[in-house]
Amino acid sequence: MLLKFWVQGYRCFFERTEIDFTDKKNYRFGRECVRGDLLDKVVILGNNGSGKTSFGYALLDITSTLTGFNKDVGQCNPVCFINGSGKNDHAVFHYEFAYRGSTVIYEYGKRSCDVLKSESLSVDRHVIFDYDLDDMGSAVFDLGSLGSGRIPVPELDGSMPLLRLIGDSVRLDPSSPVASVLEFARNSIYYMAMWKVDVHIGFMDEEDDIERFIVENGLVEELMQFLGNECGITVRLSARDGSLMVDAGSKEYPFLQIASRGTAILCRLFCWNRRSRDKGAIMFFDDFDDLFDHRTAENVMTHIIRSSQAQCVFVTHNTSLFSSDTLRPDCCFIMKDGVLRSIPSLTDKSIRKGHNLEKMLRDGEFDSDLS
Repeated sequence: MLLKFWVQGYRCFFERTEIDFTDKKNYRFGRECVRGDLLDKVVILGNNGSGKTSFGYALLDITSTLTGFNKDVGQCNPVCFINGSGKNDHAVFHYEFAYRGSTVIYEYGKRSCDVLKSESLSVDRHVIFDYDLDDMGSAVFDLGSLGSGRIPVPELDGSMPLLRLIGDSVRLDPSSPVASVLEFARNSIYYMAMWKVDVHIGFMDEEDDIERFIVENGLVEELMQFLGNECGITVRLSARDGSLMVDAGSKEYPFLQIASRGTAILCRLFCWNRRSRDKGAIMFFDDFDDLFDHRTAENVMTHIIRSSQAQCVFVTHNTSLFSSDTLRPDCCFIMKDGVLRSIPSLTDKSIRKGHNLEKMLRDGEFDSDLS
């Protein structure tokens, strides 16, 4: 699982901006949102332009870097990839993982989307490699400690991360901490629900046909239950020639051609959660509830929290989600001016289960202008 992530020098993040999944408080409620001593399901709230999407891009940069999967050109936009303050010439991405009792730290610096400056990997403070292309004289390489025999150090020019080269050329023990970093990158997704075309960065780069996915995996009944139980939408669906059909009484219609935008997005969100929920990685749902009423948004979020084994980050403008009985204060974050902080860190009050977090937010308790 991901313990901590921080980014600096990327897009709007001039200073270091971090999320710490180990910052778990001693609340006795909302246990579905934690796993052991780690935050497992979190919500980020913020105004437009506060940095929420950029933070998702940064968090999932490891996926596009180590796998090449990327269907969102915004993440790699060369115009704004490096923070524009004039003081940064590269961006740094830092990941800390817990895996079978070991702590794995992977960090790299980039001059642009496709050009690396530096890269390091350590397991329990033992350095596997650590180099900076501007100072190769102090580089450290102990690739033999990966347990796969003698691994020659390839020529590094910044065009390809060393960890990806190792993963592509060396047979690593699948249970090793190093292999777990590659699996995290392969299985994680950034997803923004859209009406007709998905925006995503992640391991299913070719998967964009939700009808085919539902029909081929026999999920028609499960989709109907999801729409009915979580979204209050009662429909009778069937599969015909690879398409979803809706029974309108005297006639059948292609379901997604007549569905509302909100319903279509619900179907796409259902598919992505179904595809990804058993993966041991992270799912970043950006603006997942933009076209949902507040009750549907809460129900869908609760459904994903309860059904997914992945760490999940939900991004929203909807302050009412903070009042959900499913959430707990240490899993609620506010993004403002490129800075991310959990709400317990924004107040001197001791927050209890009976407190109305949304009312506290609107009353300015967390020093926020969100309303």
